[in-house]
Amino acid sequence: MKNNKQEGFFLWETILLSMLLLAMAASAGMYMRAAQLKYVVAIEGRADYLARAQISYAQAVLDKEGRLPQRMDYWGDKHDLQLNGINYQLNGEAAADDKGLWQLQVEVSWEANGRQGKQEYKRCLAKHK
Repeated sequence: MKNNKQEGFFLWETILLSMLLLAMAASAGMYMRAAQLKYVVAIEGRADYLARAQISYAQAVLDKEGRLPQRMDYWGDKHDLQLNGINYQLNGEAAADDKGLWQLQVEVSWEANGRQGKQEYKRCLAKHK
């Protein structure tokens, strides 16, 4: 029998090509997941910004007037509620307790790409003296 040095190379080439294709498919999947996660984090980051702004506005009103309305819409610029085709909705509720503290609950909701999301924030506010 002849010993041919070319035997088996096709098998090794096929195995290496398969491994390369698997690595490329895995990296493409990770890239898509990272891009999706980046999009979700951007949406939730905007919700955090809106809620913190509303809490700051509520603190300013409390310091100026000494009380908060029971229900409140967003007190900032209405253009803040729209970004990149995503419409945010913000609702706030405030209640006073017997110690002069105000319990503020801010709810930010949105709809993006057919999916809905919602975040709730609760803070305890007091009038600054």
